[in-house]
Amino acid sequence: RQADRKETAAEQTPNTIALRPSTVIIRHIITGAGLDGSTMDLLHSFGVDLAVHLQAQCRDYESWFHLASMVADLHTAFFILFPVWFHLRHEVGIKLIWVAVIGDWLNLVLKWVLSGERPYWWVHETWYYGSLQAPVLEQFPITCETGPGSPSGHAMGSAGVWYVMVTAVLSIAAEKKCSDVFIGYMRLVLWTVFWSVELLVCMSRVYMAAHFPHQVITGVITGMIVAEIFSRVQWIYSASLKKYFYITLFLLTFALGFYLLLKALGVDLLWTLEKAKKWCVRSEWVHMDSTPFASLLRNMGTLFGLGLGLHSPLYTESKKSTSAPFRGGCIMTSLLLLQLLDSLNFSSDNETWYYLLSFCKSAAAPLIATSLVPGFLTHLFCGKAKNIED
Repeated sequence: RQADRKETAAEQTPNTIALRPSTVIIRHIITGAGLDGSTMDLLHSFGVDLAVHLQAQCRDYESWFHLASMVADLHTAFFILFPVWFHLRHEVGIKLIWVAVIGDWLNLVLKWVLSGERPYWWVHETWYYGSLQAPVLEQFPITCETGPGSPSGHAMGSAGVWYVMVTAVLSIAAEKKCSDVFIGYMRLVLWTVFWSVELLVCMSRVYMAAHFPHQVITGVITGMIVAEIFSRVQWIYSASLKKYFYITLFLLTFALGFYLLLKALGVDLLWTLEKAKKWCVRSEWVHMDSTPFASLLRNMGTLFGLGLGLHSPLYTESKKSTSAPFRGGCIMTSLLLLQLLDSLNFSSDNETWYYLLSFCKSAAAPLIATSLVPGFLTHLFCGKAKNIED
């Protein structure tokens, strides 16, 4: 059957998707790397077959796949994991934000360059199957992401974030001078958990027909590389507010400049949005918050908000309080306020206002966790202490 598909496709066209400028450019890049159109067709068809198999055989685990995709989203890192880790160990929280933001920014650039397809629209437009009936892929509310597919942002983000957390726990154990046997056992357990989580995330993205297998594998590897690089970088813990501002500005202008350059060359980087709107079975499943620019501004807002929070007088004053009850209070209060902040949803009718408000919302999240909540609790506890003394 695979041979018939390949033969039929070869007779019709060497390319599986209708020609567009970005596809022409990327085909030359792929061909130069040794992957021609037929090889990519085989890779894509294998991914579709695997997705069909998972949807047929793993139906009972659908809720787990939904949970895995939700946890792997960087939204979880920004609104849940960051406030917890920041108040337990500031350096880990800071590194987590940097790895997540830079990793997702790199993911955006790579997606623009690689211009990867997604299963839920590729299966409808490819000529690979020829006269044979194409496989039927089920779609879900989280299937219809609007950006290019390679590498997987969920796989890349979760790999980077979990890599930071695993290495952080192992470093803490080493600092506590735990026995070599205990550290070895902990290393085995934590890395087993890490790879189990990544496997579940990868299966989830394939099950949802949002990614091909090679895209999630590439995402995991790239995410781990980004996290490992930042494990060797120390200046992020003492970066000035000016440096935060300039880095945020550089990342934003570079991405926009790269977009405008490719657009001037005739490359339509928003072609995937049209695909999503065309092939998603329900229009309400196409969300603006999954567009490349929404992701870019969210990340830039998060990084800039972290810089504002770390250089706020409230944060400087709150660093004097290190007791366990204070840290616990900061974690619980931050999580509560961030969930309230997260409940704010903006209309996408006006894209300019939508992007601006998304930036402000993302900047507010780390600002609340790093300075506003600790500062408020510091004043609250200090005020009670003074009243008791009086």
